[in-house]
Amino acid sequence: MNAKDTLKKIAEALNIVSEDAKEVVSDAIDSTQEVIEDVAEAVLDTVEDVVEVAEDVKEAVSDVIDDVKEAVSDVVENIGEAVEDAGEAIQDAAEAISPTPQDERVGELEKQLADLKEILKNAMTQEEAPQVEAPEPKGLTHSPEKEVAKKAASGVGRKGNSIQERVNRYINNN
Repeated sequence: MNAKDTLKKIAEALNIVSEDAKEVVSDAIDSTQEVIEDVAEAVLDTVEDVVEVAEDVKEAVSDVIDDVKEAVSDVVENIGEAVEDAGEAIQDAAEAISPTPQDERVGELEKQLADLKEILKNAMTQEEAPQVEAPEPKGLTHSPEKEVAKKAASGVGRKGNSIQERVNRYINNN
């Protein structure tokens, strides 16, 4: 065998293999095209189903939102009415409570306190205090060199001029 013969045999084997490979590849391509068409149809169907489900979900969500809005508005109205009723009840209770004499006394004391605060504020804002005129000195009423005369006893019993004389008389029973 020669190299040419060997190469011919290899070439014939490759042609046979290549024809078999061509058949296998063409069958694979045909089956792949069929699978691609089936997948494309399935994807289109799925997309259509998803769009329909999305529209249904959108409608359901909008219905739920409308229901929630209505429920919230009802609750707000009920709360508003309850607050108004509570306010009226508080006003009625406040009107029903009559002021007690002690409350009136407290009010009077607060009014007096406010008046005193105002007086203090006015007194602090005055720049000068009013001047009180001091009486003029009259001078001496007696001479400092002259002896001062003692008064006669004016105590109990008036029986002596000095304390010692009165004590002696008390002791002696005179």
